[in-house]
Amino acid sequence: MKHIKKAFVVDDDDILNYVTKELIGKFDAECEVTTFTNPQKAFESLLLLYTTQKENLPDVVLLDINMPLINGFDFLEKMKAEGLSHSVQVIMYTSSGNPDDKKKSAKFENVVGYMEKPFTAQAYGKILEMAYFR
Repeated sequence: MKHIKKAFVVDDDDILNYVTKELIGKFDAECEVTTFTNPQKAFESLLLLYTTQKENLPDVVLLDINMPLINGFDFLEKMKAEGLSHSVQVIMYTSSGNPDDKKKSAKFENVVGYMEKPFTAQAYGKILEMAYFR
């Protein structure tokens, strides 16, 4: 079975980041999970890896929509502008039940899924399915 080697979790909620990291670790101890509460720093980290160490890019980014500084859609636009869309898959990971957000997410070529919070134990299987068996 394939597994995610590296994941970024981008959410302004520290507690949700912790819970998400712990749950992913329970399902796949080998997965390296890096969490960010600041989406701008997450983007800068992605861009740095893209320009210096492409082999170390995450397999998937779990991305919240509603965050301060830049929201999830701004983050996706920045990825597109920098050419990251072809290199990193994104799963929107949000508390937004707004159908328009789901439709808007689907317009980005690197968005492979849309999940509503909270993260559950079963969600890791869904992440694998979205990221690898699309």
